[in-house]
Amino acid sequence: MPIKDVYYDSYKEERDIVLEYNQVALDDVKMVNLMGVGVESLTRAQAVVKVMRMIESGGIHHVISLNPYKILRIRSNSDLGLIVGKADLRLSSGAGLCWASRMIKNPLKEKVHFISFLMDLVRISEIKDYTIFLVGGKPEIAEKAFLNIKKSFPEVRIVGRHGGYFTPEREKSVVEAIRKSQANIVFVGMGFPKEEKWIYKIKNEFKDVVFISVGGSIDIISGDIKKAPAFFMERGMDWFYRIITRPWRIGRLLRLAYFYMYFVVKRIFL
Repeated sequence: MPIKDVYYDSYKEERDIVLEYNQVALDDVKMVNLMGVGVESLTRAQAVVKVMRMIESGGIHHVISLNPYKILRIRSNSDLGLIVGKADLRLSSGAGLCWASRMIKNPLKEKVHFISFLMDLVRISEIKDYTIFLVGGKPEIAEKAFLNIKKSFPEVRIVGRHGGYFTPEREKSVVEAIRKSQANIVFVGMGFPKEEKWIYKIKNEFKDVVFISVGGSIDIISGDIKKAPAFFMERGMDWFYRIITRPWRIGRLLRLAYFYMYFVVKRIFL
């Protein structure tokens, strides 16, 4: 299937984006416990501001997105739970988490639409001269994602890109390329939980960087994988669209059924 161009025109908006973000307060950001996993309750703008502050304060940071399927995997794997527990920002990118938080009467502010969040980061990077490195997908997918981003944000500095499929022998050179680039932000798209484990493994080889686990977002940005249609996105059912278009993932439905039943029962006994 041919890869389609993807174009984001938000950079053309005549707004003082930096001023808007400087006015965003973080005082009301809180953590919501869902099945023992902490998820930040914040808006997309607050998430962007948190990343900006990570960059400006320096140090090593890890940002991840969460949905019901990931919560269940994390809950059943202590090593993964440790990795996620040490992440610096855990976003609710699944509508199911917002529903679950309402069921326990501790609602999350909103579902953070993850692609939009990433494009906001690219836009602010163009303005503030933050640098970005892309890791993920096949080499031609990473290249196409790079080209699509540059079409929308021509001044953004993407200082490197590399496919996400590499051998253990090749890994060292990939890490060295990222380190030499001195990128402020590294998008890592290897799929959950591989990317989380890889970031945890290599992050201490760096000094100042924000790693963001982006899953299949590089494939979407490249145009190789379509986003769910608006009907599904508006109803928070993009996960269902992905299952029905990839039937080999049908086993996830059983996990999701357990997730929803867990919170229904929890609501009954609240």
